[in-house]
Amino acid sequence: MAKTKVRRVYVKAAKRSRGRGGFTLPMAVLAGFGPMAADVIHGYQTGGIASASNDLLANVTGYDARSKTWSFELLARGLGPVVAGIMVHKLAGRLGINRALSKAGVPFLRV
Repeated sequence: MAKTKVRRVYVKAAKRSRGRGGFTLPMAVLAGFGPMAADVIHGYQTGGIASASNDLLANVTGYDARSKTWSFELLARGLGPVVAGIMVHKLAGRLGINRALSKAGVPFLRV
């Protein structure tokens, strides 16, 4: 007498999908741009567009076009707070603060 084969039927589970993330503003990163913006605004008020563009260049690259020198202090003053803001944003994401803000219904602001 022949044995009957056991037939297994696999049913795929429904895919779990999260909703597509909307537009969010990382406040820690935006706050890091504050000192750089203050320097550029101050440069514009004192010397016009040329001074403002030189201050922006110095804050982003560390190169001072007036004295034609590179300085780490200028780079740290401009990009230091931005990098610190990115690190705070990453830490907040790992701790779940941004997820809690999302569940609480805060529209588009994240840490």
